[in-house]
Formats: sequence, C-alpha cells, structure tokens
Amino acid sequence: MNTGREEPAALGHEGDTAPNTAQPAGSTSPGDADDEAGFVWRSLLRAVDMLAGVAGLQDDVEEPDLEVDYGLDAYSDTAAYRTWLHDMAQVESGTWVWTSTDDEPAPDAPGAGWDSDGGLGAPTDVESSPDPAADPAAPTISVVVPIFRPELWYLQQCVESVRRQVYGHWELCLCDDASGDVEVSRFLKKAAAGDPRIKVAVHDSNGGISRASNTALGMATGEFVALLDHDDELTPDALLLVARRAVEEPEADVIYSDEDKLDRDGQRGFPNFKPGWSPDLLLSYPYLGHLTVIRRSVIEKIGGFRPEMDGSQDFDLMLRATERARGVTHIPRILYHWRVVEGSAAGDPGAKPWAYDASRRALADTLVRRGLDGHVEPGPFLGAYHTRRAVRTDPKVSIIIPFRDQAAMLRTCVDSLSVDSGLGSFEVVLVDNDSVEPETQAVVDALLEQPGIRLLEYPGPFNWSTINNAAARTCDADMLLFLNDDVVASGGGWVKALIEQAQRPDVGAVGCRLLYPNGTVQHSGVVLGMHGLAGNLMSGMPGEYAGYMGWSGVVKEFSAVSAACMMSRREVFEELDGFDEAFAVEFADVDYCLRLRHAGYRVVYTPHAELVHHESHTKGTSGSYHDSRTFLGKWIGDIRRGDPFYNENLSRLESNCAIRPVEEDRRWEKLLSGLASS
Repeated sequence: MNTGREEPAALGHEGDTAPNTAQPAGSTSPGDADDEAGFVWRSLLRAVDMLAGVAGLQDDVEEPDLEVDYGLDAYSDTAAYRTWLHDMAQVESGTWVWTSTDDEPAPDAPGAGWDSDGGLGAPTDVESSPDPAADPAAPTISVVVPIFRPELWYLQQCVESVRRQVYGHWELCLCDDASGDVEVSRFLKKAAAGDPRIKVAVHDSNGGISRASNTALGMATGEFVALLDHDDELTPDALLLVARRAVEEPEADVIYSDEDKLDRDGQRGFPNFKPGWSPDLLLSYPYLGHLTVIRRSVIEKIGGFRPEMDGSQDFDLMLRATERARGVTHIPRILYHWRVVEGSAAGDPGAKPWAYDASRRALADTLVRRGLDGHVEPGPFLGAYHTRRAVRTDPKVSIIIPFRDQAAMLRTCVDSLSVDSGLGSFEVVLVDNDSVEPETQAVVDALLEQPGIRLLEYPGPFNWSTINNAAARTCDADMLLFLNDDVVASGGGWVKALIEQAQRPDVGAVGCRLLYPNGTVQHSGVVLGMHGLAGNLMSGMPGEYAGYMGWSGVVKEFSAVSAACMMSRREVFEELDGFDEAFAVEFADVDYCLRLRHAGYRVVYTPHAELVHHESHTKGTSGSYHDSRTFLGKWIGDIRRGDPFYNENLSRLESNCAIRPVEEDRRWEKLLSGLASS
C-alpha cells in the first residue's frame, strides 16, 4: 500500500530461511523405508530425538549437516504458496485427485468450502455453514478506510472488494484526507451515490492518517470496525467469517485473520499465517496485522486513533484495544490482501523510517500504561522490538542438574554458570544417579568445595521426572531451574532473562533458545502435533536467523518448552505436583507445560537466554517408546485440536514452518493412527 493504514512489520527479510540443517537422525527403522510402518516408526524416532532435550538423553546423535538445505518457510516460498492456492481451488471444485488409496479424505484433511478467490486458510465450509446474517445477533461491520492520494485503480479495487462481500451487513466509511485529486473525488461521490451503505467524508486540509481514521470512525454505526487500507483488498468471504466468529464467540472484542500480499500484477505471495492470541508477540511487533476487526465500543472507550502515533497508529490501537478486550480471537484464514506498491512498507521495510520510532513509542507508552517497569530495545529485524521487563527482586534460584558420570561434561556445565553476571542468589543441586567412574567422584568433590553447590544422591533406575521431583522437594528457592548436564551457558544474563519472564504471575514456565555445538538451533519452542506428537520448532535452522516471522528471535508464547533448560516458580511447580513420573525418559516437560496451560498459566519462550546443548551423553532412549504411547494416550484430544500457538496452514511434518500441502493432513492422520495402534 501507498499511504494507508500501515504497520512497521517488515517481516520478510528475516523470514527468508537460508540453507539450513537436517533434523537429528533416528535409528534404523523396522520395515521397508517406504511402507507405512516404516514411516510411522521413523516419525516417532524423529519426534523422540528432537525432544530428547528433556534430559540430554540421546546417544550417538548425528549433528546437523550445514550442507543440507533446510528449505523455505511458508512466507518465503512463493512458488509453494501459489501451488497450494491452485491445489486448494481444485479441492473446492472437486477436481482434486487424492493420491491415497482411500476413497475419502482423512477427517482433518481439507474439504469442501475453500474459497478459490482468497479465503483459503482453513477447512471451513462457507456455503453449508449457517449464515450469521440470519442470527438476531448478527453484527453490522463498519469498514473504515482513510484515503490520501491513492492510485485510482487501487482505490477502486479496494472499494469493490467490500462491495462483493457475500455478507451483506456492512457499511463502508471512507475519509479523503484532502487528496486534492479530481478523479478520486469523482469516484468517491459516485460510489456513495450508488450504495447507501457507502459513506464519504472529505477533509479540507490534510490532517494525517489518525485524524482521517477518526473521521471515518465518526460515521460508523456498526458493532464492529474493520481496518482497511485504501489500496488493499478483502477476500469475498472476509466479513462473513468475521461475523460468524463474532456470533460464535460473543465475548470476542478483537478478531484478526491471516493475510498475504499482492504485487502490482495482482499475483499473490508472502502469506502470513499467524499464531493464536499471544500478548507477548504483540509486544514484539504488530503481528495482528490485517485483517483486524475491533468492537466499536472498545475503540470508543480508548479514544480512537492517536495522531501522535501516526505511522504506527494501528499498532498503538491494537495494544490499547487488546488491553480492554474481553477476548481476542484468530481466524486462521487469509482474509486480506496487502498490496505491494512503491513507497509501501509491504515492499520496502525502510520506506517509512518514522513509523519505527512511532512503534517504539507506542510500546514504551504501553509499559507506562500497564504499570510495568521495563524498556524497549531494537529487535531481530526492522520493525520488531524487545520489550524487556525489570527483575523486581533478587529471587533465590535452585539450579537442579541430574547426572550420571560424564565428569568432564558436568564440570563444563557447572563452570559455565559463573559466566552469568545477572544470576544473583542461587544454589546448584547436583543429583547423582548411580555414577561409578572415579573421575566423576573427583570432579564432584572439587565442585562441592565451591559455595552454593550441594549433592543429592538418587540411586536406582533412571527416571528423569522422579529424579527432578526429588531434588525439587529439597529446595526452598523462589525459582526452580531444571538444567541438563550437557547444556553450557555461552554468555551472561541468561538466568536473569529467565527470571524476567518467570516472575510474572501468569507465567508457569519459561524456556530458552538452545543451539547445537555447530551453532544451529536445537530448540526455540515446542509445537504440539509436530511429527505426530510434539516437536521442537525450527530445529536445525542456522542460529543467526530469527526464523519464520521472527518467532525464534522474540519472546513468544508456546504450548511447551524444553526442560533441558526451563525455569518455573517453585510455588507453581508444587501446585501441579511436579513432573508426571509416568514419563521416565521423554515428554515430561511437554506434559508439564500442557498441564500448566490447562491450569491457566502461560508458557513462554525467550531468546534472551541462549545456551549450547550438546545433547548426546547422559542416557540412552530406553523407555522412550513407552513414554510416547503414554503421552499420546493422555493428550490425544489436544493434539487433534491443534496447537493454538502455531497455525493449521503450516506443516506438522516439517519443523521449518513450511506451508502445509493438501495431502499432508492425510499423511499426518496415518502417522497418528500408526503411533496409537503400533
């Protein structure tokens, strides 16, 4: 877009995924490599390998090879996206030929109702679903468009995209901010004369985008307000799906959708498939983006747009509106096309440098408004920010490190703790699970001479959950930090960064960014359903990249994080009775995080704590298969419902956030069924 409602979210240049690494390889699978049993077994081993960071339990892990191409993510792979659009259109028309021998699509496979024009993004049947317009609670949606010197053809396409909405309960509120263009004025007058739902106001002098937006808001009478730029377009089903969601979730005050971009030739690309509501991600950049729809009463309560935030006025509005909203909900469908034109941030991240200063000021003002002690720093890409919180007190931290022999590795792990200058008051609890090597005893004796280090003996069969629970019961610290003996701190401030998030009363667990020794990513959050059960997101990608939409480089909510390095307040850990001891080797951390979420706590990943995970020494994977079956039986419902902090249009078989092909849901269902029955 040209001068319309832009947010400074220049995500593309960091979303481009460079050649990356392979996932850690599993052991030899039973059966032929091409048969279904082999596929299920390999996938199970892959998930186990990726999640073995619970206690550094992998033996003989093959480190990722940087020569292996990691692949493009959904945002960067325009060719894959256009293929996906074509395939989905065939699915809708009934001409798609399924390659499976089954006659019917799998339960979660895409089916009828995909809008071939642009509502692609979730298997919702628009035609057969109830029409919200027939509901007495059906809302009128006021589409607000500030206008300033647009290219006429783009403005015409913008208005026409509203006119062709399949949902009729809308009004279009247009404010021309003194464009001084005769053709634009003529078009606006004609549009208003031809449809009573179209309202037009014209400023005598240019007042800026916020004042124009507020003038348009003043004409709005709908229950909800949709924000549209003067050269962008809505998909035909956009307002229908918004209205349907508003009826289904009557407490939803903010509704947002996925989006993509249009080039000058009208070709689509750069899809932005967003996660569910994540307040921390909104404190990093305006990820709600387009389409954002806000209940009009909320906008009125917060005073509309603020002219002093011009350039990032939408971001500022989102921050203030979500503070007042009873509910924020996400529609995982592309309902908005953001046009890439000359001078637009959609195509040139540096086109409007003043917008970035406005975004920073909007975030700083948010901290003051919410009474948070913190500051705003530059983020991993232009248009992103780190909102850092001050650590309120100097809490005591108990660092729990289970081990069995591997003396050199243990010594390296403990010695690295001294690197952290922000650690404050802490103790190290070494938990010995049947070490027998004399060099281990010598290292432990030397470590125990240091202040703040103590030893707990825990003999018997290895059970990661039982060992850590036993150690936690001996601690009286405010914070519990579960740390593998094969994790090494590589820089200062990482414990303080964990405390920064763990001190928050709504946060139950905090995970860090873990790198392999070769610098590639091992962990930057766990996605439920990845590879069937749960898997590390972006594992194996180059460590210098922030990942898909910057997710690896900013604070973000996830369904789970790895306990290879995880912090939790002791009171919360005790409230949940610690780790479930049914998980001896794998999935105890994921299970704990899911229980936290069900108890009303949030699970947060922070990139500000970055460590190196050698992930190869402590134990073998005996018992992993039992843990996998136990996890699947306990959490099958959540797995099938999908991860709310991921997106159903992204792959669950590739951890680099590639687009999910049409056939993948069927393959994923077979994987899940195979894991359940094998």
